[in-house]
Amino acid sequence: GINAEYGVSTGWLFTLNIHNIGNFLVFHYLRGSPFGGGDQGEARLLTHWEQINHGKQWTNTRKFLIIFPAILFILCQHYCHYDLEVLLLSTPSFLLQFIPKQPFMHAKRLFGINQY
Repeated sequence: GINAEYGVSTGWLFTLNIHNIGNFLVFHYLRGSPFGGGDQGEARLLTHWEQINHGKQWTNTRKFLIIFPAILFILCQHYCHYDLEVLLLSTPSFLLQFIPKQPFMHAKRLFGINQY
């Protein structure tokens, strides 16, 4: 099985990084209406995260979507016995999806990426 070949740490690290990268792409990179064109182009410049609850901060939905990846990150560290290598390999992907969720990043585009 996978545990015999790669180990528990590799499985947790792989799962966490795939989740975080996918989370970033879906919520913070893709723009426009996620479920069709019913908005007549009003959301074409907004990411999916910016559209949640019409941009209102700290709603229950947003809190869940912030807390769940943080819990997954903590569980990964715990089950990998707080290994420094796992921490160094998982922190960048965690920050990649965590920082854009903060209110100070609302509607901000770094380095002009995804601006238009």
